[in-house]
Amino acid sequence: FFFVSNKMGKQNSKLKPEVISDLVGQTQFSPQELQEWYKGFLKDCPDGTLTVEEFKKIYGNFFPYGDASKFAEHVFRTFDANGDGRIDFREFICGLSVTSRGTMEQ
Repeated sequence: FFFVSNKMGKQNSKLKPEVISDLVGQTQFSPQELQEWYKGFLKDCPDGTLTVEEFKKIYGNFFPYGDASKFAEHVFRTFDANGDGRIDFREFICGLSVTSRGTMEQ
């Protein structure tokens, strides 16, 4: 995944141990994988969130032939667990875990 965003500020590029522990329990990712995904997420989403428009732009890069925007909107809504119109790292990594590594009980 490559995220492009020019937003404010820098966040800490390390997840807290309690957050890692929680995410390891909720996803299929190892602590090391979570840290790597988090670093990349903050690099591309410095404010720590991703909007539907940003998500559609990124998703379109993976499907250059045809219009993937409707499907991207559906995927975005699925990832946006709290329905606030933005995907934070927790929503992103939980959604990614389900779509790439199987089911997850929530």
